[in-house]
Amino acid sequence: MKHFTWALYATYFLCGHVLIVFGSVMPQIIKHYHLSYTESGMLVFNGTAGFLLGVVIAAYLIKRIGYKKILSSISIFVAAVQFEMLLTPPFGLVYFLNFLSGVAMAVLQIVVATIIMETYVGRRAVMMSRTEVAFGLGALCMPVISSILITFDTWRHSFLVTSILAVFVAVIWQMISVPANHMDQDSAKPLDAANPPPRTMNRKMKKILLSLFLFMIFIYDGIETSLNNFLPSIFITHVRVVPSYASLSVSVFWIAMVIGRALTGWIVKKVTYHRFLLWSITGTICLLACFAIWRNVIFCYILLFFLGLTMSGIYSITMVFANHTFPGLIRFVTSLVTGFAGFGSALFPAILGYAMDHTNTLVSLWIITGYSCLFLFALLVLLLLLFIKRKVRFLVTSNTEKG
Repeated sequence: MKHFTWALYATYFLCGHVLIVFGSVMPQIIKHYHLSYTESGMLVFNGTAGFLLGVVIAAYLIKRIGYKKILSSISIFVAAVQFEMLLTPPFGLVYFLNFLSGVAMAVLQIVVATIIMETYVGRRAVMMSRTEVAFGLGALCMPVISSILITFDTWRHSFLVTSILAVFVAVIWQMISVPANHMDQDSAKPLDAANPPPRTMNRKMKKILLSLFLFMIFIYDGIETSLNNFLPSIFITHVRVVPSYASLSVSVFWIAMVIGRALTGWIVKKVTYHRFLLWSITGTICLLACFAIWRNVIFCYILLFFLGLTMSGIYSITMVFANHTFPGLIRFVTSLVTGFAGFGSALFPAILGYAMDHTNTLVSLWIITGYSCLFLFALLVLLLLLFIKRKVRFLVTSNTEKG
């Protein structure tokens, strides 16, 4: 079981690498292919469009193929795609390869998330946060590697590093065995401080609550993907730093994300899902606003670090909260959440790239801040509906007992 769990971590570590590799070298890609910010935003959109297709493919594969075969074969596929990027092919082929990379990332993330939701019932948030730590470590390492390679004008080799890692992950899945019945039964391990799920919901209420969860994840992933891909460009134009240092902005962000995700596993043992999300998104909004106001280099890096902390657990806890609210629908909810995350990752970076071309970086930062406010609004509406539902159920139960 331990080897199986570490294989899940390694897969998410790979996903973190692949997610960040384009953003880490985006200024160099823009320069090499003579792109505008709008065109680079569309490149991100294209990759996440592939992610959406991958959601559909993942659902198909999960029903027909074992987890082990899916994860090993898709990892080899990632290795081939990343190696082709090393050769800096014509830009039309780059679009296609980025699309294929998005497909592969969706399959890997959905399969791993589904395994966690099915296996670690009662500890989903704890285990998902640990897996997200592995993802964050992968996302953290990539900008550091890219920054070194950029310094020596060998930025293309960033894709070689990712390709080698993908082969390593594929080998891992070939070597371990997946338990036939891998349900985690260890009740001695610490559990989540979960909100009690609604006992009964009519179809209309289910649709409304699920729509709010999907909207929230749509918003969050749009913001995170935009930061992953445009942080170096934002630091170059907004804070006026040189490209090699600008690339390290992604590292600062992901150092904080890793620390925050490590703490999330501890926090959710003591704090309910909704309180965690309320504090996280409120802090995110405040820090984004401060980032837009100040342009001091050191101060902006400090703000970026704290921004990573506040954003670190939002994705995993939103996914777990959604699965917790709809027990018995794990594969359906996980696929939908991941799909809408991909949709948000596709749409908002394209909008932000257009804004950076036609306005300026300051306006773009305020757009991100305003966009994050929509998450808070959706969360408040969702919590209000859940509160009303529990209140009504309490009153009905009390009246029944009195009768």
